[in-house]
Amino acid sequence: MEKRQVDQPSVSTPKRTVRSILSAVVLTCSCAYFFATSINVDTTPSPVVGYKEGNFTWKKCHDKFECSTLTVPIDYSDSHSATFDLALIRLKATQDTSMGPLFVNPGGPGGSGVDMVRLAGDILSKSVDGFYDIVGFDPRGIGASNTIRCFQDGTESKFFLANKSPILSPGDNPANHAAWLKAQANQCIAKNKDFLPFVSTAAVARDIDSLREAFGQELTNYWGFSYGTFLGATYVNMFPDRVGRVILDGVTDPTTFSGELVNWIKTSLIHTEDGIDEFGASCEAAGPEKCPLAHPDKALAFDGQHYVAPTLRYYLNHLINNPLLLSNQSAAPGIVVQGDIANAFFLSLYKVANWPKIAAAFAQAIDYSIGDKLHNYLAETENERCPLVEDYTMSFIPVLCIDGTHADQPDLESYMKGLDDASKVAPLAATLWGTSMMQCIYWDVKPAERYVGPWNQTTKNKVLLIGATGDPVTPVESAAKLELLMEGNGVFHKHHGWGHCSLGQPSKCTIKVIRDYMVDGKVPQKGSECAMEDQPFEPSLQTYGDNGLSYQDLSLLADAVHYAQRRT
Repeated sequence: MEKRQVDQPSVSTPKRTVRSILSAVVLTCSCAYFFATSINVDTTPSPVVGYKEGNFTWKKCHDKFECSTLTVPIDYSDSHSATFDLALIRLKATQDTSMGPLFVNPGGPGGSGVDMVRLAGDILSKSVDGFYDIVGFDPRGIGASNTIRCFQDGTESKFFLANKSPILSPGDNPANHAAWLKAQANQCIAKNKDFLPFVSTAAVARDIDSLREAFGQELTNYWGFSYGTFLGATYVNMFPDRVGRVILDGVTDPTTFSGELVNWIKTSLIHTEDGIDEFGASCEAAGPEKCPLAHPDKALAFDGQHYVAPTLRYYLNHLINNPLLLSNQSAAPGIVVQGDIANAFFLSLYKVANWPKIAAAFAQAIDYSIGDKLHNYLAETENERCPLVEDYTMSFIPVLCIDGTHADQPDLESYMKGLDDASKVAPLAATLWGTSMMQCIYWDVKPAERYVGPWNQTTKNKVLLIGATGDPVTPVESAAKLELLMEGNGVFHKHHGWGHCSLGQPSKCTIKVIRDYMVDGKVPQKGSECAMEDQPFEPSLQTYGDNGLSYQDLSLLADAVHYAQRRT
């Protein structure tokens, strides 16, 4: 039987059954350890008795969906392991005959597949002509799948998190920020120590294979976005003989994600500044009727060729010492500060359809020194959070920290030096990402299993890899690299466009590639690519297939993916 390299330190068997905690929104915090024990471990899952189709008890939920759970072991290597319930949601195929379940993951890590399907399951179904049952699941520790909670209740959580930000803003004291993160990490460890070693991506891959078996399927069909591509790459290499039709859209480099954290940050953000430049150039080309920043006479900076991107960079720097007040017309008094505005601008790069709105918000702020539109833009990303519950932004930490390492930056001083180096590549984003991930320095949880390759297992079917040329966080080079790593088992499709994943700026051409692969099994030729079909700041009225899939549909799907996966 083939052996594969994984990290597997010894762990104690949990002494109690872990209870499933149900929640409507993904709102988690967590922690993790890092030790370097490395031995060969068989990656074939232990037999799990009783997984039959009849074990699902599907009940109607959220109007047109069905919800259920699947009981899985915390520790697949222990036949006496405690168990918990994976939360599931399903939208059944609209065709008379289903091609089986299509498991989806929005990314994160820490994203809720239940939320993604609840918000956009019908659009996912339409994308594959209704031939699949669209199945979302909350990965272990996330959402309603044995939620990791770090506080006694929501009130205690809000008291601790009040007026705290997961990111370090200019002028903030790094030591104070780090101490707050360390205190939170200690709290998480104390409350979740028996479960935290078992939330790695390798464990989630085993859960996917349990789902495959539970549905009575020989092969796994899967569509993963962003971090979901690392989950997908892990699955297809741990279980290569069970690979059906698998799409990895917005590929993150599996070798850097499973490696040093700061290096992954640096290499993931190589096109973020390109996105800012394109935002500015497209705004100028569209003119002031479509982009209110396109007024050269109001520009604050000019680089000899362009003025919008230089103006935004200058203005973000200006905001460090000049926070914006809200006007008297706002619902309540308040301010918006540089860190929040910088993060909002960064996240707007994920979807080109958001560019006109953020441009209008910046125009109001620059022209009138009023922060209302920027405040409203920020508030839109918060409007589905519940009061008195733990902050959603911490949900990615338990997976991120135990999947990778930080031996090169083991303390605050070296970590901040690493971020300074990454900031030379991505001045806007490196600090935003890096300081939100700083807790990994302090999270002392030893992973029960982490998969670090190989990435070239011979799969039953070829995997479709999609990379967008202007992706701000999963660069197109990562998809090309994974194609090389997979040595003929994956085919890279280059999607020309801006934004995150192929949804950031969709094209009819790429949608057809996806549809043909999933429905007809047509694998694109090596070197496959699709040109950009619409320009930023120009509304798109085209449809994206014979099923009537619209630009608005794909925009809603992008929103669902980003809502389900968002970290900061």
